[in-house]
Amino acid sequence: MKLKESLVVVREMPQGEQPAPPALAPVLVVPQGVSDQLSAEAKHLRDFRKYNPTTFDGSLEDPTKAQIWLSSLETIFRYMKCPEDQKVQCTVFMLTDRGTSWWETAERMLEGDMGKITWEQFKESFYAKFFSASLRDAK
Repeated sequence: MKLKESLVVVREMPQGEQPAPPALAPVLVVPQGVSDQLSAEAKHLRDFRKYNPTTFDGSLEDPTKAQIWLSSLETIFRYMKCPEDQKVQCTVFMLTDRGTSWWETAERMLEGDMGKITWEQFKESFYAKFFSASLRDAK
């Protein structure tokens, strides 16, 4: 509504009657517990990224690369004192290309949502795919 039209509306309004207040935008209400959890997860991911972790593309060409990558993430987790329940989330964030595709399949196979799959389950599945037991034993 333009200023001139607003003035006409106010003039035509009976004495003492106030114009209706403007409608308020809807507000998203998030339960406090959920908000705190999201904040904690975001904080851990932000802290993790400060260490500049490398990504993993899921390449099967060099199994040692997969082992070194996961080992480098575990070093970061130790330094930042990352809680066990956040390690999978941080690691998955660093997967790209075939690594992401592998994780989507592995997650379904492990029958869980990312928050419920333990770090040990993740590592076991990761090593089974990218760094076989025979290679681990040969090292």
